[in-house]
Amino acid sequence: MAARIGRAAGVLVMGVALPVAGCDDTGGGGSEKPDAAAIKAARAFQQASVDQDWEAACEARTERLRKSMGADSIAECVEITKTSRIRAYSDARVTTGETVKVEAFGPHPAGVGLWVALDAGSAAPGMIAHTALRLVPGERGAWLVDQAVNLDETMGTGAKAVRAALARK
Repeated sequence: MAARIGRAAGVLVMGVALPVAGCDDTGGGGSEKPDAAAIKAARAFQQASVDQDWEAACEARTERLRKSMGADSIAECVEITKTSRIRAYSDARVTTGETVKVEAFGPHPAGVGLWVALDAGSAAPGMIAHTALRLVPGERGAWLVDQAVNLDETMGTGAKAVRAALARK
């Protein structure tokens, strides 16, 4: 169990999947553009961590990502990712950038990447966590997170930084 928790520590950004309206084989279509749906899913993914909604966070991940964390089921994923917080993050703020197309890399399929930031608010003044997310269309018509990579201040937050981060891990 400690090894699983250790693997999950690098993926502390949690999430929830949002349906992609009229999803076709490219992950888009319908009344909502794929970029808009992916951005909504990324914002919700980060917010789930703030809200400690671990089940939604686990359901938002691809099966491949859950298995890479050592979780064969949603219940195991919840056990691995749930953490208690010392402080409440009631005024935390989630910000996202624009989506960029990302090529397949290693075990990760092609999809969209984007920068997501969490400003911890009064719980930790001045703390902003920057993350590059890879989202891919799932089997059930939802954008799912397949990769999350922490960005440090030297990497930047633009499209180039997102692509570079998602192509190295």
